[in-house]
Amino acid sequence: MDAALGLVGGGENFSSISLREVAKNAGVVPTSFYRHFTDMEELGLNVVDDLGLLLRKLMRNSRQSGAYAEALNRSSIEVYTDFVSEHKNYFYFMCQCRTGGTLALRSAIRNEFKYFASELATDIRALPLLNQVNSLDLDMMAQLMVETVFESTIDFLDQADTSPNFRQEFINLMVKKLRLIWLGAGEWRS
Repeated sequence: MDAALGLVGGGENFSSISLREVAKNAGVVPTSFYRHFTDMEELGLNVVDDLGLLLRKLMRNSRQSGAYAEALNRSSIEVYTDFVSEHKNYFYFMCQCRTGGTLALRSAIRNEFKYFASELATDIRALPLLNQVNSLDLDMMAQLMVETVFESTIDFLDQADTSPNFRQEFINLMVKKLRLIWLGAGEWRS
């Protein structure tokens, strides 16, 4: 998996990487690949699962700090950007495969987004801030928040090294976007 992610992080497109390339970069013979995965799609699905589990746990811990919404947003975005910085290749992979991967990979990524949004909605329900918002609308709000942050991830990856202040500017922008979603949800009536 690391070999495939390394190729993606180096500019290769996951859908065009061959099993032989992955095996070569992993330092094993191609037949060894089959001891772990049946094909490249299965490898990709394992990457999606790995990242999803790691990131959901990290974000869950970040959200359960007991802070109010704005501090919660900032803390979560800070944790997220640090994680993205440390795991760039995973996110290059996810950004590529979300639109250009196989149907199974796109479906797995969509499911991860649903898991994130569901967990976020559960945590938001526990806050006393949006009691007047019904459950379906809270689900939609959480989905908007997850999608907003993920859609900006490639911008963060591409521009993180452009200036020493970019990380903080990105965090500030994401906090504003999420705050706008919070404010809209507070005024929304189905």
